Amino acid sequence: MTVALIGALLLAGQVKHVWDGHAELAALRAHGLHSRAQASLTTSCTQGRGISCQTSSVWLDFIDADGDSVSVPEEAIDGSLYVPHGHRDAEDRVATTVVYDRANPYEAQPAGALDQSVLDLAAHRWIAWTIALALLGGGTAGAIAAWPPRPTPRRPA
Repeated sequence: MTVALIGALLLAGQVKHVWDGHAELAALRAHGLHSRAQASLTTSCTQGRGISCQTSSVWLDFIDADGDSVSVPEEAIDGSLYVPHGHRDAEDRVATTVVYDRANPYEAQPAGALDQSVLDLAAHRWIAWTIALALLGGGTAGAIAAWPPRPTPRRPA
């Protein structure tokens, strides 16, 4: 039963993370301002069975609505960065568009990140979902299997 409870708590935590990411994106969609930007990407590559590259940080440089120059690291949404795509210049920058709240331009996101759906956000955490569901299912099955059997009624002789 304890394993099922742990699985249920992990599952609830995953739902909360996805909900928070969805709410953050919805707020930017509804009230965000758009601005042209340059995204500076920090990418590291490893070689194993092939070359595998992963972007570890994205810096967004843009001019906000007040004319101020803003340089800010992209905050991960639901634990994952959105990496702007396109032609990289000699300094490894990609032209993109950012969306930000005028009250706080330092929480800007690349506009492409707003295209993520709830399923996209959930897919970022597929390992955690799998573990939570396995614990919940296994714990529930174990609890049912360990449930004491019903006594069989005695037949009168």
